[in-house]
Amino acid sequence: MLALYPLAGLLDPLLVSAVPGWAPWNLRAGIGLALVMLWGAHRLPLVMLAAVIGLTLRAVLMPASHPLAASMAIPTLAEPLVFALPALLLARRLRQDDEGFVLEDVDGVMRLAGLTMAGALGQSLLLLALALVLPAWPLAGWTLTGWDGRAMTADPLTVALQHWVGDVAGVTVTATLALMAPRLACHLHPARLLRAQTLGQVAGICLSVAVIFPRVVGSRFYPVFIPLVWVAAGSGLPGAVLALAGLEAALSLGIAVCDIQPYQALKLQILMLSLAMTGLLLGAVISERERVRAAAARGEARLKTLIELAPDGIVILDADGRVEEVNRLVADLTGRAPDTLRGRPLANLLRREEGGEEWLVAADGRPLPVESSLSIVEETGGVMGVLTIRDISARKRAAAALGQHRAAAEQASRSHLTEELAAALAHELNQPLSAIVSYTGACRRILESESQSKALELMGKAAAQAERAGAIIRHLREFYRTGQVDSAPVPADELVAGVARLLADEVANAGARLDVVVGDGLILSIDRVQVEQVLINLVRNALDALADGTTTDRRILIDMRAAEDGTAPPTRADIRVADTGPGIAEEVAGRLFAPFTTTRPTGMGLGLSISRSIVEAHGGRLRAGTGTLGGAAFSFSLPLAPLPSVLPAQEVPNAAA
Repeated sequence: MLALYPLAGLLDPLLVSAVPGWAPWNLRAGIGLALVMLWGAHRLPLVMLAAVIGLTLRAVLMPASHPLAASMAIPTLAEPLVFALPALLLARRLRQDDEGFVLEDVDGVMRLAGLTMAGALGQSLLLLALALVLPAWPLAGWTLTGWDGRAMTADPLTVALQHWVGDVAGVTVTATLALMAPRLACHLHPARLLRAQTLGQVAGICLSVAVIFPRVVGSRFYPVFIPLVWVAAGSGLPGAVLALAGLEAALSLGIAVCDIQPYQALKLQILMLSLAMTGLLLGAVISERERVRAAAARGEARLKTLIELAPDGIVILDADGRVEEVNRLVADLTGRAPDTLRGRPLANLLRREEGGEEWLVAADGRPLPVESSLSIVEETGGVMGVLTIRDISARKRAAAALGQHRAAAEQASRSHLTEELAAALAHELNQPLSAIVSYTGACRRILESESQSKALELMGKAAAQAERAGAIIRHLREFYRTGQVDSAPVPADELVAGVARLLADEVANAGARLDVVVGDGLILSIDRVQVEQVLINLVRNALDALADGTTTDRRILIDMRAAEDGTAPPTRADIRVADTGPGIAEEVAGRLFAPFTTTRPTGMGLGLSISRSIVEAHGGRLRAGTGTLGGAAFSFSLPLAPLPSVLPAQEVPNAAA
């Protein structure tokens, strides 16, 4: 396009009329404006260089009538500078896409026309000022701006006006043509040019121009608008620009070839400007309408696609609540074709019960549970409703299945808890019940020998064990029901002494010794019955370990002292139960606290599991290891009472020694 700029100046001799000496259609300024818009201000020197090259070419090709003079450089360099400012403003205000600037709207055309008029006015005023300030300049002859300087001597204002009109007509059409060149390729395709409609439009343009020349009369101007309107209405702005280029080129050539009087040339010039404005605006309106129509069609197609692909059913309702449109999902849910649903009241499609449940009525009358949401959309001339419908039948089935699963899980949990409680009761009640049997059997034998005092002692022990069994049942039931302990202040020495009395007979029968070490003044905050069971379980396990006969030193140690945790006063007590047995077997060490883990043929394997649960409920942790006595050692911690308090009456009486 840069090469066209200097070459366009060579057309001036063909287009400039002998009288009054101006070019009716300035091509260079339009090309220069387009170049600055496309390239930006940083390449403006290239455009000015092209102007100088054009002036040099004219001086070389036509040295007699177009001498190369310094005075000609002023208007030659002024033209690209004057039109650069409108070009830069247009480049900032016009929209752009992948093919360049967008002119196919009324706003873009009006901006182009307005800024072109301002630039042409500046150019005309500059040339008029040069003619008035430099009297010798008009006599220099032809310039690159298309002026014959000698015409300025006759009527400078008229020639300046004619120059302005010619620049506006030429620049608007030429700049639009240059800027839209990438979009015009499809309109210049041979297959399209040879269509009957295109050939008819070309013939109309030629005929309308032929009517005007050689005798120019005002009434002959009007037919030239007919082919222009025809082209613009059918092809929009691209077609209008091409038609204007042909019309104005033909009119300019007619002015140059025919013997046209000055007043007739002015009429033709005004006609060219009217054609340019009319064609560009009409083409812009048509292109804008087609673009809006195409955008609306694309939007409608996209909206329809989105509605069809929506995960929920969509129903479009009119102002009366009747179905206008449904998507494929609604048709699939109801088992009806979309055409059969249009025009129906919504009540025939969607039912709502008093409880708030909604049902979509299928073609076979089967109700389908759904959720719906209605939105009211305002549109021109009224409102419409958009109803979204979501099928919740799968959700209801899943909820029902989840409810059944939850009920089964709760039943299994209750069964498991019942089994665990039963096992715990069987384990914990075994000792007091065995003691009761032993004591009552001994009483019977003693009574048979008539030693009543010893029988009364044993009966007291049996009663104490029976009461203890009842307390164990109550405490275990509460513990498994709530998972919490009923804590109360218990002196540590009394707790350990009570355990020692309860196990005295078993320790003696096993030939072992139970040693007790308790720190002074320790008062625990515990559930006494449960902690007693922990200590009893640990001592019994130690007795079982000592029963293998591998050691003659059969000792068990219960060591309880305040924890050294850095608090003052201490808040917890450390308890350790150790023995001189063989220790913990490797095969059970990893699952020692798991339920039903035991090394005894008659054991249930629940003692350590229950003990750990009780210790954890008191905020401690039961651990196993090797003690200082060489055998197994179990340790845990219990909370201490914050302040010494009076010990309440105990629920479980101490068993007689």
